[in-house]
Amino acid sequence: MDNSIYMTKKSRFPVFAAIALVSILMLSFAVTPCRAKLTGAEIYYASLRDSKTNLRSGPGARYPVKWILTRETMPVKIIREFDVWRQIELFDGETGWVHMNLLSGRKTAIVRDETREMRVKPAEDARIILRVEPGVIVKLDQCVKAWCSIGVSGYEGWIPAAALWGDTAAEEKSKE
Repeated sequence: MDNSIYMTKKSRFPVFAAIALVSILMLSFAVTPCRAKLTGAEIYYASLRDSKTNLRSGPGARYPVKWILTRETMPVKIIREFDVWRQIELFDGETGWVHMNLLSGRKTAIVRDETREMRVKPAEDARIILRVEPGVIVKLDQCVKAWCSIGVSGYEGWIPAAALWGDTAAEEKSKE
């Protein structure tokens, strides 16, 4: 019998040691924290594309889900990027990571704190069209001075920018 294809106990040790070393190295890379870069000097806004989005604790599918976000078009602030993952901040300050494909460029905002009056023109004395409850997501058209043009439930009108959470500052700067 040809013994060249069989390993002795003595010759198996280097093979097992090499496998163990490679395994340890692979595990150390797997738990190494990622270095996410800031999005630059510019933080930007997006909105959720789907009605079910997993908000994860880190940038990857292997990280646990912190929350399942169920409000399609909800505005989010992008604060960091890592490969195809974006760290977002929600209107309540909660942060987490989502895949970039789950985000949309649609401009939306969310009504803050209390019921607000939507008006026909950007003025406090303009006629009230309707009252918008806190937490309602609105389509953001443009912001001029301290007012934003919005759309909600088929209505269009103006609301003070301070009453909204979303990309109101960037909109205002781009229109002036």
